[in-house]
Amino acid sequence: MKLSPEALTVLRGTDARFTCSPSKTKWTVMVWLLDGTAVLTISKEFGVLPSVHPNVTAEKGSVSSGDSWVFVLKNTERRNQGQLTCDLQGSDRRTASLFVQEKGSVKVIGESTLVFKGQSVLFGCHAAGWYPLPTLQWHVNNKTVSRGDYNISSEESEESLFTVSSNLSVTAAKSSYVDCLASVSALRTPLRSSFRLTVEQSPQEAEIRFGQSVSGRSLVAEATGGKVNLGYSSEGPTDPAYSELNLATRRQQQDFVSCLKVPDVVSSSSRSLHDDSQAQVCLSEETAKNIRRITTV
Repeated sequence: MKLSPEALTVLRGTDARFTCSPSKTKWTVMVWLLDGTAVLTISKEFGVLPSVHPNVTAEKGSVSSGDSWVFVLKNTERRNQGQLTCDLQGSDRRTASLFVQEKGSVKVIGESTLVFKGQSVLFGCHAAGWYPLPTLQWHVNNKTVSRGDYNISSEESEESLFTVSSNLSVTAAKSSYVDCLASVSALRTPLRSSFRLTVEQSPQEAEIRFGQSVSGRSLVAEATGGKVNLGYSSEGPTDPAYSELNLATRRQQQDFVSCLKVPDVVSSSSRSLHDDSQAQVCLSEETAKNIRRITTV
């Protein structure tokens, strides 16, 4: 006969299933025992017989598996952990091991959600109510932190449940997710607790950047004889209509200024007041309508 699996690990509250497959067809009674105590009896002729254990039952195996039966232990408890035996009365028996684990809770705690760049931040992780002793890991932005970078301590309660604590110190470089993960072998995906850390630039960096900006404006002010306006911002509207209007205005100003370049003194005895080479001043079209001629002396 064959009993499979030979060892099974489940989480408390889930079902445990074992299959007993007799190699001989000459059997009449199959008895299932948990730690030596009979919990279920199956008759080859009548099937599953009534049991005083409500969380125990059996299902007929598939046709391909032959004359087999699947033992089902529903809603497993820690006390169910032990040796499970399939006994063919007067024929053969096999024993398998059942392990029941406990999934607890996990929580990561940080000193602050907002820190400055370069600041040291301490995180704590608390995983309680686990059996057996859970494994614990730290992740920063989904990257595993080296085991040597954090400490772990544990304690066991009277109910044989474990609590694990850990501390992790990191230097803030950029905004990150800090995760603490706890797990036991029966848990397919580790239990995770996350902490969002937001990192801002340090006050020194802000002061340096502001100082550089003011220094640049001061140089311009000295060259032009003006003063620094600390409330001035070079940024303005960026919509296309504004940009086109601004560009046109600058061109008109440049044209106007360039045409105002008039010599301080013009002396020529051979030039008449109506000479074509006389100096001129360019004005806007509106101004030109009001002034007919300008003569340079």
